[in-house]
Amino acid sequence: MTGAFGYNPRMRFQLQPGARSATTAGAGAARVLRAAKRLFVRSGSAGFSVRGVAKEAGLSLGAVQHFFPTRAALLAATLEAVVNEYEVAYAAIFAQLPLDGEARLLRVIDWLIDDSWRPQTRQFFLGFWALGCHDRNAARMLDQAYAHHCANLAAFIKAARPGLGDGSCRALALQIAALIEGLTVLGGLGAQKRGHSRIRADVRAAVLRLIGPAAVSVEGGG
Repeated sequence: MTGAFGYNPRMRFQLQPGARSATTAGAGAARVLRAAKRLFVRSGSAGFSVRGVAKEAGLSLGAVQHFFPTRAALLAATLEAVVNEYEVAYAAIFAQLPLDGEARLLRVIDWLIDDSWRPQTRQFFLGFWALGCHDRNAARMLDQAYAHHCANLAAFIKAARPGLGDGSCRALALQIAALIEGLTVLGGLGAQKRGHSRIRADVRAAVLRLIGPAAVSVEGGG
């Protein structure tokens, strides 16, 4: 898992280190996980099963169970795969802006805002949130995923505002994560009438107010 204040673009999220997962998936497992995400988005947790994913992937039940023997293992790997889609996006942003912490943070915020309005994102996470209300294992997986998400945000905040303490970065990361997750809900409740560009500008401004101004370096004259 990514360290709190040292973002590593090569790291990937893994719920069960050492187990077969989205992180270590080969081509066959990746095919299963793509089908698993499609099925979960379309049918929610009630329609999610190893047999259903096998049918969605066009594979035998045994073929899917070779990679993920239980529904719990398949659900965990599916969440890993979704979280790691964010890791790929962050790594690309990091590569584009390796030396500008504030610009990198704002680009990440833009990406998260755009993602929060995608129907598949809303369907997946609303479904997982609902499952977590009744399933302790799903709730535990979500806790780990959000801890990872907030650690990434804290790393981006720290790079944008190096003078902030570690505790402040953690607190700010939690607030920003909550702000973005709120957009995931509001995106389906008429918020789009305000206009995507307006909401993006408002959220960017809110993030900059939260983290405060950049420190100004003053060089002494000779």
